[in-house]
Amino acid sequence: MDFTPLRISTVKPAKNLTFDLYIFYKDHYLIYVNRGEHLSEEKYQKLKTQKVAKFFITESDEINYQHFLDNLLNETLSNPDQSIDAKVNLIEGATSSAIERMQSQPESENAFKMTESAARSLRLMIKSNPESLKKIFGKKAQKDEEIIKHSLNVCALAVRFGELLKCTDRELDDLGTAALIHDIGLTKLAPDTKELFTKPKRNYSAEDKKNYFLHCKDAISILQNKSYINKNIIELVINHEEVLSGMGPHKKKKLTKLEEILSLVNNYDKRTVTLQSTPSETLKDMMIDELGNYNLELLNHFKKVLHSEGLLD
Repeated sequence: MDFTPLRISTVKPAKNLTFDLYIFYKDHYLIYVNRGEHLSEEKYQKLKTQKVAKFFITESDEINYQHFLDNLLNETLSNPDQSIDAKVNLIEGATSSAIERMQSQPESENAFKMTESAARSLRLMIKSNPESLKKIFGKKAQKDEEIIKHSLNVCALAVRFGELLKCTDRELDDLGTAALIHDIGLTKLAPDTKELFTKPKRNYSAEDKKNYFLHCKDAISILQNKSYINKNIIELVINHEEVLSGMGPHKKKKLTKLEEILSLVNNYDKRTVTLQSTPSETLKDMMIDELGNYNLELLNHFKKVLHSEGLLD
């Protein structure tokens, strides 16, 4: 029997489950809550105290879980009595589960649809609660989850930036989905090459750069010929490292509006992560280093957005 992990924050207490819920204990998957029953508040708090971060479901229950999660997201985001923190925690759990699922099962249609749903929910939350963006960026990545946190950050900031640039809802949904999976090609890299993710690009050797850029090309083999993934999302993913100077892996010198947004936001967040610099320091360096790589108007607009969203405080 195959099992799929999910974040504990995506299963709320006192809500009847439409699937069997498992925990992993001493090398065995054990049923923790049966289908049709609910997770008690006492059990939920106990697991949080014990720092249990994940539940598991069987592969056959993935559709049931996705319907459950979609309903929970809709209920939570539309409820004015729910705190911003509660909404952010749920969305973070949903997006992190989706990213992790795509990393482990990149060929899965269910995993991709989970990612689409998570990206749309994140976009809608930020649109209705702009202050949630600052809360997302205020949280540090847990150990060994830098790529997941980076993907979440890029998605959140890219869809907000795109919204302020008057992108359509369809464009924003494509942008958000692509942002969550833009580093999917890293799953194909050798462990020592994958470790380059945490190394500042300014310190890359020519060989490092060549090897790291393979993750953009590997994304093609993962995503192409999937009828359920539209071409716009695929193009965004494989071109997320491209810049107008033609120094990206595919040497493109012309980017679509969405491609330039994703590349810029990815560049900004990865610099902050790898250099461990403050947002203000990162922005200052980018305004110098990236002239010629992005339109000056877009860079200036990005700077204004970071200020207006309180991300430089």
